[in-house]
Amino acid sequence: MDSNTLFFGPWSATLRGEELVDIRHHGSPVLRGLRAVVRNHNWLTLTPTVLSARTSESPGFLELVLDLGWGGLGARYAGEVTFRFEPDGLAVAFRGTAMEDFSSNRIGLVVLHRPDDAGTAVTVTAPDGGTTVSVFPERISPHQPFRDIAAMSWEREGMSYRLDFEGDVFETEDQRNWTDASFKTYSTPLSKPFPVRYRAGDEVRQSIRLSARHSVRVLDEVTGQVPELGATILAEISSSPSAASCTVPASSAAERAAPLKQPLDARIVADSADDAVGLVRQLPLDRVRRLGVYGAGTHVTEKELWVAVAEEAAKLGFQGELMAGARSHFTELNRNPGSALPEAAGITYSITPQMHAVETEAVLETLPMQRLTAEEALRIGNGRPLHVGPITLAPRFNAVSTEPPTAAELTPGGAPEPSPFAAAWLLGSIAALSIPGVASLNYGDLAEVEPARQLLQQLAVLHSCDVLKATRSTEIAVYPVRTGDGTRCFVANLTPRAAVVRLSGSGDSPGAGRDLELSAWQTATVQLP
Repeated sequence: MDSNTLFFGPWSATLRGEELVDIRHHGSPVLRGLRAVVRNHNWLTLTPTVLSARTSESPGFLELVLDLGWGGLGARYAGEVTFRFEPDGLAVAFRGTAMEDFSSNRIGLVVLHRPDDAGTAVTVTAPDGGTTVSVFPERISPHQPFRDIAAMSWEREGMSYRLDFEGDVFETEDQRNWTDASFKTYSTPLSKPFPVRYRAGDEVRQSIRLSARHSVRVLDEVTGQVPELGATILAEISSSPSAASCTVPASSAAERAAPLKQPLDARIVADSADDAVGLVRQLPLDRVRRLGVYGAGTHVTEKELWVAVAEEAAKLGFQGELMAGARSHFTELNRNPGSALPEAAGITYSITPQMHAVETEAVLETLPMQRLTAEEALRIGNGRPLHVGPITLAPRFNAVSTEPPTAAELTPGGAPEPSPFAAAWLLGSIAALSIPGVASLNYGDLAEVEPARQLLQQLAVLHSCDVLKATRSTEIAVYPVRTGDGTRCFVANLTPRAAVVRLSGSGDSPGAGRDLELSAWQTATVQLP
């Protein structure tokens, strides 16, 4: 039988004769099929024929209309089936007409569910709005597992799916009884009398809509706390012209720090112990909470530099923490684990997602790897507090250059342009790095752009609050924070297209929860009880 595959937005399906089969969402299988059937008074199925097919498409939909005829067994029936794909759903509408007097046990739409849905929880909504939580049976059910259906919802592979039925009351049977590889949801319920006598010209109208939402469930399980969150104001301070493009001269460090009322995390880049000591003397140490020093050429903490800074800071009455590690990528820390000096109170390294690639997809793919680097850094530091930053979208400097940077390379590129993407990536990064042992995160100049700045401010005041576990989604970042009045969920759409997210708590049934409509890269905040 001829077939062809249809694609629209996240949806795909194959038209096989008059039936739409292998319905998928973002490539993941959802349903076995959707079709209209006509069965006579003896439960024998009339043979369908596609008389004509026409399609229309726009940026907002793809529509396929089939003119059908059913025949055989001494009967004739006619109808029209319309399949309409939209970004957030797939609808099928049926209009059937009796061409002559006809007795039938079933006329209308059927849904074929996948056999591997067995064991999956499902919420059934009745015509009166009441809901029942059940499950697709694992053992072959002799009787209808679901009855009195106006809608049904279930979750599969990180998505929440819902079917809404109109035109009749539906129910589900386990077709594995007849060795069919499916569960079938159909109308009319077998509890109603049959056959039904149709007169010539009588019509049957039904419709079914399949909708999809990203499903993220917040669990009552603490996975960490909100780290201290900050942004780079001074960057590193350095007396070396070859240290990096984002360093500031030592002479201006104290002046730029003066208006700030927050404690500082200072990181010194030096060529020698004498240079490092000179820089320490220029710092407002009474307001410095953490202090680190790194070699201008190695980008890691060198023992000689660290000892010189520690001794001078002690003489000057420094009461904060001395850190060690790398000022650049995790690479340098990983290759020089000895730079995580055992005397240091905390360990450092920085992150940029654009060392090797600048494409959006590649930048997003770095998010789960950030967590992996943090876990490895905690291992290298034997569990000492980890301070990650600056974390910047664009590289701050070239840690592997073979010659001093040119004048162009020494010129800062400026703050990122205002961008929803920056905020979405920021939330994904914070969610990835909020694990036990990560004490602080510094997000470079992202705090200078909207809406990332506002998001960072909202999260910073939640320092030390518990972060709850959420089911993973590659396209949606969810950061649930337990507060005194419930759970505040920060959500980001990590895609360049609109997305609908169903956010639910651990006690919600399948299909229940809050629905959020997010535009491309949008971030939002939702309060759960």
